[in-house]
Amino acid sequence: MNYYVKPTLYVFLLCSFLPISCENGLQEESYSVFDETTLTKPENGLQGVRGVYAALRDNGGNGYYAGYLHQLTEYPSDIVTTKPDSRQGIQLDQLTYDASNSIINDVWASIFRLISRANESEYLIGKIDYTGNGESEEVKMQHLAEVRFLRALAYYDATSLWGDVPLNLKSSADFTEADENPPLVAQATVEEQIVIDLQYAQEHLPLSYPAELNGRATKAAAQGLLARLYMRRGEWQKAADKCGEIITAGEYDLRAPGEGGVVALFDNMNRSDNEFIFVMKSSSEPGSYGILSNSFGIQSVPWDYNRGWGNFPIHREFYAKFNPQDQRRQLLLGTYKALYGQIITLPKEFGGEGGSLPDTVQAQFTFGLKYPHVNNYNYAGYNNVSIIRYSDILLMRAEALNELNGPNDESISLIDDVRERSNVSAIQLSDFSSKETLRDFIFDERGLELFMEGRRRDDLIRWGRSATNGADPLLKFKEKVKPLLRDQNTYSDAVNYALYPYPIQEIQANTSLDISINQGRVRQ
Repeated sequence: MNYYVKPTLYVFLLCSFLPISCENGLQEESYSVFDETTLTKPENGLQGVRGVYAALRDNGGNGYYAGYLHQLTEYPSDIVTTKPDSRQGIQLDQLTYDASNSIINDVWASIFRLISRANESEYLIGKIDYTGNGESEEVKMQHLAEVRFLRALAYYDATSLWGDVPLNLKSSADFTEADENPPLVAQATVEEQIVIDLQYAQEHLPLSYPAELNGRATKAAAQGLLARLYMRRGEWQKAADKCGEIITAGEYDLRAPGEGGVVALFDNMNRSDNEFIFVMKSSSEPGSYGILSNSFGIQSVPWDYNRGWGNFPIHREFYAKFNPQDQRRQLLLGTYKALYGQIITLPKEFGGEGGSLPDTVQAQFTFGLKYPHVNNYNYAGYNNVSIIRYSDILLMRAEALNELNGPNDESISLIDDVRERSNVSAIQLSDFSSKETLRDFIFDERGLELFMEGRRRDDLIRWGRSATNGADPLLKFKEKVKPLLRDQNTYSDAVNYALYPYPIQEIQANTSLDISINQGRVRQ
């Protein structure tokens, strides 16, 4: 797969920053290369760990969790869309992508680069004598747990996007010629390894870190990712139990209304709120593992609002779903004064002001404000990117308990915790006559709570799988996405939109693969 180096073990350590093209407008890390004879101290193990964290952003301000992954998980959904001139993005949004789509290729490369770094770091850390160098064995196991958590996260993403993928757990020091062209491995087998890594991680990761070190994986991060995997597999009791462990531990909670609630949660300066269980840290502060920024802010807002690029417009129909009192609606642009003086507003039927204001222009889309873009032309966004959040844990447990038992008091209470924090009225158990009605409500609530956090595509597929007992995972995807396509004939029942095509670059480089593996994943 061309993302592994051999035959000498290498670990990549952040050492400097070099400017890259103004297309990204950000900074990109460069790395020094050392081998295992040089890296023999516990601090070198920590450097290896940080190198794996840095791979969450990969090749610049759009790489992996800094942007491209969200294009795969949000564009083909019923909430986020894109501009007609966004090239590769429009293919994802309108379901016209194929194996040559550059974003699909980039995310695949990012995922397997992280996996490669994790394998190298695991090997390196295993060779270091921590106790002989004044450090505890517990710290060594924590470093290994962080690396294995990140590898599990990468494989979770890979299997969510492609299903069967190559499985590699070796460092380059142990590579054989056969490893040059790895075959696809069944998704269930890869998931078994994800569980093994996450069980190790939850055993050896700490409950928390000092505030300045947020962004490093905790025990709850491993439990939360396990819960997410169990939800995907329909293992409801295991998912409910993992979420329950996080809730019972009491390390995390919702940002309360008295603290500014959900709007303040996404403030640009909110670095270490304990509603965020795991984030991609965007900061030059200590512990930031070299990830300085992301471009979500400038990508999310339009030019006439704050000179943004507006590459993540959101359907007007989504804004209309919010109760006007719902504070989460403040994380969307409904009405605003443009740079050139006009009032930009959504039509009344979508919850905006319509033509009631003077000098108004009706908006075709709304835009998200979860990733604040401050200062004109400021390409760098220093807000953290949420990967696992406490409200997601509450809603996952509510969903799992409903799948197990139908409507129940605890599910209602968990949902109300999330709603009432945002000034939305409580729901009652008597409002729901069946498992199906509460399930639909939960998935709608998840959309309102977690939009633009990379969850919607997975949610739509899981919703369809639950609604049909696994017979038609695309039922809800088709129901929600197809009506919003510019051309509904684009949707093809012959394509399995639950799986992306394997990248053409990988097929050409890996002799174990051929183009036939994409049959049914793209239009013919």
